[in-house]
Order: sequence, then C-alpha cells, then structure tokens
Amino acid sequence: MTQNEFITELKYVRNVSTATLELYGHAFKAFAGATADRPAVVRRIGELRDRGLGAVTVNTYLRCLNAYFNWLHIEYKQERIRVPNLKTPQKLIETLTPQQVERVVQAKPQGRNEHRARMAALTALDTGMRIQELLNLRRLDVDFDNLMFRVQGKGNKQRLVPMSLELRKLLFRYLSQQQFDRVFCTSRGTSPSQRNLSRDFKALCARLGVAGVRLSFHTLRHTFAVNYLRAGGNVLYLQRILGHTSLEMTNRYCRSLGIDDLKAVHSGLSLLSR
Repeated sequence: MTQNEFITELKYVRNVSTATLELYGHAFKAFAGATADRPAVVRRIGELRDRGLGAVTVNTYLRCLNAYFNWLHIEYKQERIRVPNLKTPQKLIETLTPQQVERVVQAKPQGRNEHRARMAALTALDTGMRIQELLNLRRLDVDFDNLMFRVQGKGNKQRLVPMSLELRKLLFRYLSQQQFDRVFCTSRGTSPSQRNLSRDFKALCARLGVAGVRLSFHTLRHTFAVNYLRAGGNVLYLQRILGHTSLEMTNRYCRSLGIDDLKAVHSGLSLLSR
C-alpha cells in the first residue's frame, strides 16, 4: 500500500514524468517482496545479478528504492535504509567520429521521415538534447532571434539551451516547410514515438554507411558533450546545457578526453603561452 502512496505522491505532488513513473514501477517489480530491510534488498540484488541483470540497471533500480526508503523514513518514521550502488567499470563513452558526424551533416535525406530524423540528429549534435526533449519541442520553444531553445527536461524542469548560427539556418528552413506546432512531428502534426524516431535515424545511418558505434540519440548527446569539452568548453556550462543535476554526471565525459585533447587545451590556457 505504501508503494502506491509513494507513486501517487510522485505523480501528483512531485509531478514526475510518465517515464520516471514507469521506471519506479520496474524497480518495485524487480524487488517485489524484498524491500522489508537491507539484507532482503541485498539478497535480491544477488538474485538479479545471477539472472544476468547488469550492474548499471541494478543501480538504476537502487536509486528508486533509496528514494522510496527515504520517503518512508520521512512520512512513517521508519528506520532509514540506504543501499549503496554496485561498482561499475568506468568505460569510455561511445561517440561518433568526426567523419561520421560529417556524413550526417552532409546527408541528403530521402523522404519525410529521413528529413525529420536528420534534422533531429543535427539538433542533438548541436545542443546535446535528449530524444524526449527533442520530441517535446514546440515552435514557441525556439527563439531564433536570441539563438536559444526553451527545453522541457527531466522532472518537467525547464532550461535554456543555446544553438549555433548554422543550426538556426537549417532549422528555420526545416520549419518553413511545415506548419504544425510541434517541431519534430508526423504528417498529421502529432509527436512520433521515441522508437520510430530512433528507427528512422538508424535507417539514415545505414544508408550513409555509418557503423561501428551504437546508433542512438544518446550517442549524439555524448558526441556533443565530449566535443564541447574537447574544444575547451567549461564543464560547469556543459552541466547547465545538458540539464544534469550533479557535476558528477557531467564529469563522466571528461574520461573520454585523450592526452592530445588535454595538451591542446593546456597550450591555449597556459600563462606562459600568453
């Protein structure tokens, strides 16, 4: 019963997104009957790992459970339970190569869906927006005069994200060819699903010969972030652009920088070089 109360509060008081509510539902299902105390949670973690569930997925569920346990402590004065995350390997984040980015930028789309997928991909490469943030965009959210987007992010939090002059040109032409309110929409003006937009992007990449990397809008977001830092961008500015709640999340992109990247930035910032 308390789990239902918690979900209701998330929905109507904290106003979390549908995707977040679904994630909590998956977490409670995975740990069904095993949330009485910390030992029960730990045993279930072992069972899930034995079934082949990855550490990253388990940690995602644990964040949901820890939020629930904290709510129980506040609302029902229950003993506070906190289960630490599992250790995960620090892998380099996959990004598109400059050559692959160039193929997407220079692509001549075939058909409406490819045109929409390419424009959404270019917007992601220029701004680092998540796929759902792209699908949420409406014309009023695009400020061509000030080169800004008003983005509806996770938890319905809004932020301003800059765009380049080149993206402004491309997006202005794109929107002049359709008259619907949504920026990236179907032929009827409705929002395509994440799955369909991702499918169209993969089809475009397959036609362009882009391969050897995970073809997703999250990879485009990673590509934007790593190249922003590679060009000497400030990690605090990047945190605001990406809409991260903590700097720790943004710092993951620093691990993808090589020594040549660090040397290039250092050369430009060194006091002796001035």
